Amino acid sequence: MTTPIGLPLHWRKPLAVTLVVTVFSLLVFAETWASIVAIWSRSETFTHGFLVAPTSLWLIWLRRQQYRNLQAQFSWFGLLGAVAGGFLWLVADLVHVLVVQQWAVVGILVSSLWAVLGTNVISSMLFPILFLFLMVPFGEAFIPPLMDYTATFVVSLLRLTGISVYREGLFFTLTSGNWSVVEGCSGLRYLISSFTLGAVYAYLNYTSNKKRAVFIAVSFLAPIIANGFRAYMIVMIGHLSSMKLATGVDHIVYGWVFFGIVMFALFYLGSFWHDAPLSLAVNAPEERGAAATIASQPSYGWFGLAAIVVCLAIWPPISQGLSGLQNSNVVVPVRFSQPQLDNWQPADAPDWGWEPNFKGVVAESRTFLNDGQTLVGLYFANFGDESQGGELVNSQNYLVPQKHKIWRMLRDSDHPVAWASGESVVVEEAVLNSSQRDLLVWRWFRVGDKTTDNAYLAKWWQLVKRLSGDSAPELLVVLYTETANQDFDTARDKLRQIALACCS
Repeated sequence: MTTPIGLPLHWRKPLAVTLVVTVFSLLVFAETWASIVAIWSRSETFTHGFLVAPTSLWLIWLRRQQYRNLQAQFSWFGLLGAVAGGFLWLVADLVHVLVVQQWAVVGILVSSLWAVLGTNVISSMLFPILFLFLMVPFGEAFIPPLMDYTATFVVSLLRLTGISVYREGLFFTLTSGNWSVVEGCSGLRYLISSFTLGAVYAYLNYTSNKKRAVFIAVSFLAPIIANGFRAYMIVMIGHLSSMKLATGVDHIVYGWVFFGIVMFALFYLGSFWHDAPLSLAVNAPEERGAAATIASQPSYGWFGLAAIVVCLAIWPPISQGLSGLQNSNVVVPVRFSQPQLDNWQPADAPDWGWEPNFKGVVAESRTFLNDGQTLVGLYFANFGDESQGGELVNSQNYLVPQKHKIWRMLRDSDHPVAWASGESVVVEEAVLNSSQRDLLVWRWFRVGDKTTDNAYLAKWWQLVKRLSGDSAPELLVVLYTETANQDFDTARDKLRQIALACCS
């Protein structure tokens, strides 16, 4: 039996419960969902997120005949997945890791659908359901390695071509002019677009999971390699035209045209291995047993709905309670004792043209010390309760933003420092350059009495500290000094003296 619009009667209750659970999930975690939509709106890289859910529904609709006679059943495994997703969201909310919160809310939605519809139904529409994870605006962590890869790829091809090139980090110089690899050159947009389109293409055109996996893997790797050639071609066009072409907006146009050609070639080659569509005849036995299926309507409806509602609704109140314990600590300016070094004295701030500056800082301390030969700056930042976008650990806490008019970062790497306790502590070491000077900068996180430059470890320490009710400060520490004639060894020794005196 079906309704006048062709919907089997035994699907009416499961679909109604599914709709209620979906809306409830969106409302309970509305702030996190709003953050996802906000990123879609402001970032061209993740604009495709608006199309993910409609595409998932479309893919399910295309093969609706395969699902119409399936029996929805409540799944305890799905409910357990929703609980796990809620706990992950709680952890991420406590330490303000937005991207993990976003992964968690999509996982909660997917697990809730699993709980409502059951394993049999979800496994039959697994790809469209998992496709929902592409709503998460994820991938910015790949930008630095992709930028470094692109710079290495371009410089290597230029040298193979016989063109002289000098490289400093992400900056390289040809006889015709200067180039730099910025975020837009990383190829992340091409990578995400290719992966998304490739996944849909593989699902629609292949029935073999092996073929699907291979095509999706190629869709991931092809734009990375192609982006290297794209950047090389743009540099060559600029070089051969004496920097008259491909140095402005036109190189973006060239990039998307090249990407379109790459995707066309990828889909054209993939067309040679198309599989015949699955025959709907496999559902014939289910058609013959439709009456029995309809007669055995699932009775899980209200119980399943109540269980899921409870398991979703508990997490925001728990987070508010734990955050309340942490937020009860009054944020006051952090003060540090003067380092007790015989030959170091307080000094006035120099006119170097650069100083640490981060968003969301609620209290900070700036000090300069001089030993008669070297001037060292000390900066401590306290982010308090960490408002959204102003966290201790945040990928937007740049020492120097890209395309800065004066400063550029020549190098950024880990550097081990022998601490006073005898242990070796790793700090982030960067070399900043302007037309007038070079600065050597050390940066690390100080969570309670622990020190690291590892963002993931710092987040873990933050979580443990907050769950234990510890109110010790969480700080971002920056030490910096000017280097003369790129004498980095002497500069490192000076920074180490100050670090041991005030921070170890």
